[in-house]
Amino acid sequence: MPITEGRVKGAIVPAEEMRRYVRESHQRSLAYGICQEERNSNQNRLSSAGLAARRQQNQTLYDVVVGHIGEFYQLLSPEEFMIALVDSEGYILHQAGDDSIKALFAQRNCTPGYRWQEKDVGTTAISLCLRLQIPVQLHDTDHFCRRAHGFTSSAAPIFGHNQDLAGVVVISGQTALTHPHTLSMIATTARSIEEHLRLLRRNRELSLYIGFLDNVLEGAGTGLLTVDRELRIRKANRKGKEILGNDDPAGRPLAELTGLNPDLEEIAARPELWRERECYFKVGSRTLHFFFSAQPVFSPNLELLGAVLVFEEFGTVKKIAEKISGAQAFFTFDHLVGQAPGFIAAVNLARRASASSSTVLLLGETGTGKELFAQAIHNASSRRRQPFVPINCGAIPGELIESELFGYVDGAFTGALKGGRLGKFELADGGTLLLDEIGDMPHNMQVKLLRVLQTGEIQPVGSSRMLHLNVRIVASTHVNLVAAVVENRFRQDLYYRLNIMTIRIPSLRERGSGDIEALAQHFISRNRPGCRLSDEAVQLLGNYGWPGNVRELENTIQRALHLCEGEQLLPGHFELAGAAWVRPALRPGTLRELERQNIAAALAANAGNMAKTARELGISRATLYRRAREFSLTP
Repeated sequence: MPITEGRVKGAIVPAEEMRRYVRESHQRSLAYGICQEERNSNQNRLSSAGLAARRQQNQTLYDVVVGHIGEFYQLLSPEEFMIALVDSEGYILHQAGDDSIKALFAQRNCTPGYRWQEKDVGTTAISLCLRLQIPVQLHDTDHFCRRAHGFTSSAAPIFGHNQDLAGVVVISGQTALTHPHTLSMIATTARSIEEHLRLLRRNRELSLYIGFLDNVLEGAGTGLLTVDRELRIRKANRKGKEILGNDDPAGRPLAELTGLNPDLEEIAARPELWRERECYFKVGSRTLHFFFSAQPVFSPNLELLGAVLVFEEFGTVKKIAEKISGAQAFFTFDHLVGQAPGFIAAVNLARRASASSSTVLLLGETGTGKELFAQAIHNASSRRRQPFVPINCGAIPGELIESELFGYVDGAFTGALKGGRLGKFELADGGTLLLDEIGDMPHNMQVKLLRVLQTGEIQPVGSSRMLHLNVRIVASTHVNLVAAVVENRFRQDLYYRLNIMTIRIPSLRERGSGDIEALAQHFISRNRPGCRLSDEAVQLLGNYGWPGNVRELENTIQRALHLCEGEQLLPGHFELAGAAWVRPALRPGTLRELERQNIAAALAANAGNMAKTARELGISRATLYRRAREFSLTP
């Protein structure tokens, strides 16, 4: 067993203690049945291929020891001494000395390929060193085998990573020629080998670490540039080289390639001001749009050495914003349920629209599924992998809609977010922008929108820069735009610009009872598979006018399902859901009159306060204004 308790690994033990270890080893050798006269001819030995494999497994140790043996022979004569390297399992890997001494030691199987554990050869400096893992020196009769008498052998353990035994280095020669400090010399050599191994291991780990860091930097999706105090580029990762035109920019001024000339002292003093800054620079004929952040780099004694610049392509930032804002289209044409002729005609026209990039105008009452059509058109188009960005033009106050559509730069107005904000047009670049409820867009914004549709360029609020974008426009409204043009509420030129491919989506009452039943069952299956409508419930739903269209039907089904404990929806579930309309005789005209009375009563109760009335009725202010105009109600 290794001798480690209370002692530094590899330390030389006192002579008396070593004599005890030798006696104990002799007793074990006798028990193993080791022959004292001759070496066992069946001693464990490697084949030539096995020896080559062992050397390869211990290649680093082998190379280091062979180099040290050459230095050791500067103190000793190779004609008189043999030096060998043994691996951690006792196999001799290498032997040095002249041919005569090698032949002498070969007579007792001390040659490369043989295993020299105690159970193989009995008590030797090698076997005892392997067992105890301490420096061992045996003289003359200390060896168990008589053929080793007259020789002195000195062996020292070599420890590798985690202080595990890596091997043994041994020197042997005639006792009369042995120097009194041979054991100290071989132990010192072992420690020198260990230090060499540690240095190689540290260099290898450092090389791997540097290689790992280089691979991390090269694999980064952002451009990384390091600059020195003179703002010359020292290093660029793969993405950084791509940004700068696939050329290695090392040694070139940052300003020459990008036009950027940051103040290093300011970066060091206030690094928080140098995060996510917008920049444009030219590479060849292209103008590139980036956000960059700068971080100072200091030496251990806090000397400013330079900076690291991280470049994020605008497109990448945009995709992150899309993910956060939910700018994705989920619905396809497969989600559009119905077989009514007018509905099928609308779907077929929408499929044709998806094959082009022309502007689409979707017309239909509130709740008919205009946004579903818009998403389906986008997902069937060549832009399906690009963003789909919706904006409700009627739900945003007039003073904010310009910044929502076009974005703004830092400091554009009081209350603006630091660093500015991207507009919906810019977020939709390459994809589709849905201008929902465009009929409610303020008149002054209609002028600006017309210009964008004509030129394909936007100007963020507070910026002097024009941005050219590639956006497909889908507009939708429940408003009769022709009437709005006549009444001067909607610009005629904008209407003509939008009215390229017009798709009218029929109301649910126009689609008929067949589509009502199909949609109802679709919503039921999606929320509670296995549940169905009773015949009476089907008739009930088919007789209703559905002023809220498909949206109202979906909400009604969901409410009824909450009240249904069985697997069949009955008329009573709809009555309990608070649907006071569940009366077959109730006609759409009666409902319209009831709606007028409700709005008029609410306006009167709130003294004409439109915002408060809209909140109480659960509709938007834009819808309330529109209904008030339709019913000739004066606030």
